[in-house]
Amino acid sequence: MSEIVTLEPPQDRAVTLEEARQQLRLDAHDEDLLLGAKLDAAQAELEQQTGLKLCEQTLELQLEGWKDEITVPVRPCTVAEIRYMAASGAMVTLPETVYVTRRRHRFTRIRPAFGKSWPELRADSLIRITLSAGFSENDPDLAIARAAILVKTAAMFENREGGPCLAFDTLVGQLKCRWI
Repeated sequence: MSEIVTLEPPQDRAVTLEEARQQLRLDAHDEDLLLGAKLDAAQAELEQQTGLKLCEQTLELQLEGWKDEITVPVRPCTVAEIRYMAASGAMVTLPETVYVTRRRHRFTRIRPAFGKSWPELRADSLIRITLSAGFSENDPDLAIARAAILVKTAAMFENREGGPCLAFDTLVGQLKCRWI
């Protein structure tokens, strides 16, 4: 069993209010609260549909035991550290020489390094893998995601009763294909 815990949430949205105002050609700030809610909803929908984390954040993957190969269910991400409770009861940070991380099919995978094995855990303890997740500012996939968020936000803002947004669906489809 595994669980993802947010240690440091994103500090910003993928798309700023100012960028959304420009997209909608809004000069006034009187609807910023509504616009912000639409931005958050569009970003959340995109992240849910693609399984991607857009903004930089720190997460922790908690596992109940070692697997031959650990597949991190968060994309994109890098492993910052791995900690576990040793059989002796001490909290230990696993040295980077004990494990290797690889990206395969855009998922980060962790396994013991050649000739190494996972250490023994204390009973009923958790393995804690700290992850740096999210896209760098210049990533082309972030540009696609930002375009999708802007299109979806504009559609939700202009058509407040709801309705399909084919441009959003197309851009989300592109991201899904790139991250298969």
